[in-house]
Amino acid sequence: MAALHDISKAMIPLPKWLDPKKPYLLGISGGRDSIALHHWLVENGFQKIIYCHLNHELREDESDDDERFLRQLLGADLMVGRVNVTEMAESKSLSLETAARDARHRFFQNCASQTGINHILLAHHADDQAETLLFNLLRGAAGLKGMKARQGLGALTFLRPFLEIRREAINQYLASFNHSFRDDSSNLEPFATRNRLRNEVIPLLSEIMKRDITKNILRASHHHRELEDAADIYLSSIEILDPQGRIHLPTLRSLPKALQKRSIHQFLLSHQIPNLTSSHVDQALTIANPDASPSMNLPGGQRLRRKEARLFISL
Repeated sequence: MAALHDISKAMIPLPKWLDPKKPYLLGISGGRDSIALHHWLVENGFQKIIYCHLNHELREDESDDDERFLRQLLGADLMVGRVNVTEMAESKSLSLETAARDARHRFFQNCASQTGINHILLAHHADDQAETLLFNLLRGAAGLKGMKARQGLGALTFLRPFLEIRREAINQYLASFNHSFRDDSSNLEPFATRNRLRNEVIPLLSEIMKRDITKNILRASHHHRELEDAADIYLSSIEILDPQGRIHLPTLRSLPKALQKRSIHQFLLSHQIPNLTSSHVDQALTIANPDASPSMNLPGGQRLRRKEARLFISL
């Protein structure tokens, strides 16, 4: 077993920003990735983990079987929530994927409120990241935007220690220890966009290009993030916002167009505007022109307005 333990640590190293002595929440589905994260944390000496499982009620008996499996595995350390995501999606005119994501975020907020723990571990890995990058690129997102290993959302901080680990390494790790997990049959259903990207599009593109395109997608994202980081360092030295937190348009217009777009994008993100695309950023840049319309609608029901050489958000 010692040899296998050494192998697991070599496959999946412990990030420096994780501390085994601190408490964490872990979002767990019972699937291979979150089960691998659970066992990996235990093997690395983490003892203050509270597990959070949301039953989405999407797969009838299978969803209940997932919950029973986790109760047997984790016992009193498991917090469980239930929500009918199908009904939620229909009532709010959302896709199933969006409704499920929103339900999970609310559930995590409830878990954090009950436990006083705001750091939530998630099992997203490098192949998930590639799917996210491709999905965002195809829907017209502003830049090659993916997930971050450490990502704040309101009072919560999401931590993804597997984000640079490939799916194959996780599968090898599970096989090495013969850990049991639950298979989610909905991951094979073709109606979900991400399922089609994972099961059809990425394999087809890899076949056409005769190479592992996931690796290339991740490399391109890494280069893009380096450029964004450099731009942000430069922009941090410029006072673009006035004391009221509004964009000062004369200062904005003095920048190259690419930095103007980056400034607006970061400004909108700081106001937690959801589902931003490059089209929103381009339109916002147009609003900055004094001859253009002085306002525009933003996702989430807010508006971007121009007044007295300033850009600001209002309801």
